Amino acid sequence: MNNSQIIETLKSVLHLKKEPVALKAWKEEPSSVEKYQGNAFPGLCTQIGEVLEGKKTFYTTLEHCFCTGGVVATGVAEPVPEEQRDEMIQVHASISKTYKDFATAVGYENEMAKRIPRVAGSNAALQVGLLRDIQQPDLVLIFCTPGAADIINRAYCYVTGEPVQGFGGNGGCPFIIQYPFVTKKPSFSYSDVAWRKYIGLADEELSMGFPYACLVEFIDELPAVADAYRKYGEPVEE
Repeated sequence: MNNSQIIETLKSVLHLKKEPVALKAWKEEPSSVEKYQGNAFPGLCTQIGEVLEGKKTFYTTLEHCFCTGGVVATGVAEPVPEEQRDEMIQVHASISKTYKDFATAVGYENEMAKRIPRVAGSNAALQVGLLRDIQQPDLVLIFCTPGAADIINRAYCYVTGEPVQGFGGNGGCPFIIQYPFVTKKPSFSYSDVAWRKYIGLADEELSMGFPYACLVEFIDELPAVADAYRKYGEPVEE
């Protein structure tokens, strides 16, 4: 199944209101892809929002993102040193009610380090665009309702026999990008205020991150699984 067929299957079966977004890490900055212009605040979530609003595919690097979550999540940047991390915590605390105190914030970051594996190796750039514009991406981001997420989760479990990991906390990039990028397994999250605001998620939408290879593995089964899901509990025809 090619990208166009994957997109049509996802949209028709899950009734998506947003196009699937793709991410692709590059070892060298790609000459065939436009470089992002300017500085995105907070960072990758804003760039994803721009793509959903019609901006063509582009690649981004550390220099284009105030928040480093997305580029760290894909190996384009190293995790920030503790001193810089602490400064960013202070900035976030000044614009939102994130933690009751600094010690709580540091404790959260330490707990996250245990749960989200670090990226091995490095990349030079991250391409961002709609799935229709990127061939063989690393990840596909799907924005959908919980009901649709349950259906796609069941299709994945039907084929692989594995559960899908979900996360709650502060952040979108670690949960929906870094975890699937490193583990090669899907994840889902309602994410956080910045991710939701700058991507433009409705209250009823959450985010799922699928390695492209995972999506290809079960997408053929999605229509049949969805049909059975929606008929659950009905009398079985003899």
